[in-house]
Amino acid sequence: MTSYFFCFLSLLASSSSCYGQILDRLSDSKDNSPIIIEAEDSVVCDETAHKCVATGLAKAQKGTSTVYGDVLTVYFTEGKERDITAMTADGHVRMETPTEKAYGDHAHYDVALDRVRLTGGNLKIVTPKEVLTARDSIEYWHTKNQGIARGNAVAQFPEKEELVQADTLVAYFLPSSEKPEEGKKKQEIDRVEAEGNMLASGPKGIVTGERGVYFGKTNMVEVFNNVKVTQGGNVIEGGYARANLETNVAEMYTHPPHITPSGAPKRISGIIIPKDAKKLKEKKEGTAEDNSGKSKGGHIFPTSATNKENPRNQFN
Repeated sequence: MTSYFFCFLSLLASSSSCYGQILDRLSDSKDNSPIIIEAEDSVVCDETAHKCVATGLAKAQKGTSTVYGDVLTVYFTEGKERDITAMTADGHVRMETPTEKAYGDHAHYDVALDRVRLTGGNLKIVTPKEVLTARDSIEYWHTKNQGIARGNAVAQFPEKEELVQADTLVAYFLPSSEKPEEGKKKQEIDRVEAEGNMLASGPKGIVTGERGVYFGKTNMVEVFNNVKVTQGGNVIEGGYARANLETNVAEMYTHPPHITPSGAPKRISGIIIPKDAKKLKEKKEGTAEDNSGKSKGGHIFPTSATNKENPRNQFN
């Protein structure tokens, strides 16, 4: 049977504090809603180690925010006025709010840094407009309004059929212009900085390079170093590009306009396929296109955010 813990006075015999009050320090101090803790196996509070551990399909809920895990651990300081130093969740971790869900094997909240870090398998954050995945870790820095995904990181925007991928993605958030629900502030992505093997795709084109920036409100990307723009069968290569993933308009330069190159810039090169050649190619690939179900504007382009396959495979 699941046990419900509203206050652990019996476990903290020498203290007037309860577990709910300890967890309350993890949230907005203006939110006076109670903490509800559930665990199927046990809750053990160790005064010497300054921690409380809930085990067995553990759950901590405050207002509309909930954390799940096989084990939940809260670390606190000594004294009557206890301060939370950290909280961890291990095993089948899931963090939920009315508009977001996050998944991982391990979660660590550092109070001093005001940072949540997810590690392990199945790393994912899902919001109404974005899906963020990574191989190594996903972090969210609350005071900085910044999220960091490391290791084959992918940010998908399904409504716009856009995607940004890189070794590391750093997302910056701003308050949303949408009306908040239940008094909770919403956030939306202002920009995403991509570092290492960047790829950005829209419904009709792909841009790759060593690094770049994606701007959420304008659907624009700036891409630097060894840049390649692919639109249908056309390919243009250069040192710097600005591209609109929505309109498929791209500008290619030898180097960023505001930077003076140190040496001779590499020339821009490209392959433009004539209209007749494109029609011939489409005719030959007609069967494959019909089977793919992913035709975009007469061309096979399975590289948008709706595609489940890794878009980098299109270049292999």
